[in-house]
Amino acid sequence: MRRTDSPLTGLKAAILDMDGLAIDTEATYVAAWRGAAAALGFELDEAFCQSLFGCHAEAVKRRIGDCAGPGFDLRRFDALATRIWRRHVETHGIAAMPGLENLLRFFRERNLPYALATNSEARFAAICLDRSGLTRWFPLIVTRDQVAEGKPAPDLYLEAARRLGVEPDQCLALEDSETGIESAASAGTFAILVNGRRKASPRERCLARLRVASLQEIPPLWNQGTAADETCPRLSV
Repeated sequence: MRRTDSPLTGLKAAILDMDGLAIDTEATYVAAWRGAAAALGFELDEAFCQSLFGCHAEAVKRRIGDCAGPGFDLRRFDALATRIWRRHVETHGIAAMPGLENLLRFFRERNLPYALATNSEARFAAICLDRSGLTRWFPLIVTRDQVAEGKPAPDLYLEAARRLGVEPDQCLALEDSETGIESAASAGTFAILVNGRRKASPRERCLARLRVASLQEIPPLWNQGTAADETCPRLSV
């Protein structure tokens, strides 16, 4: 390890993913997908469900339909999954990821503008933020239905940067999935992969400028510099 200046110095805004990065929604989606599939007589493997993380709703349905094969009723699946998911979050709520509120306070204390950029549609994003108690923390949200293409296309990050009034290459982007990190990197942001729950894929390692285990590591990076790991180079995008 060697000590370096903070790679985040000079960035003027931050853009955060929602599902799995800001809030812990991914387990709720897996439960809904598997429950709906089971009700229709089909078993979805949990590992397959995890491969859907970061995908927008239409891509999720398309991949599940391909997996289940001809004759699988996708419209009924979608209705059942939505019902199961709503019931779950209304009963149990959704937890914020560790370090999120402290990170947002850190941004506010420094007058650093930030936004949420999510592959979820606006109606689902609103429910998620409400059930996690975070609505007040995110006055600026860009959702899948507000852009031409969802992640992994760059549209969500480009639109978030535009609304923030900052060039994409002056934005920090925080992502937890391969789909998301590809979107952030292709938009030209300084993309950090937050992936403490699993091992990064080769493509994630290639695209991410830095990798950290949790959001709790971001303020120290900004304030104090970082110990640069020679096995985790900061790559240009």
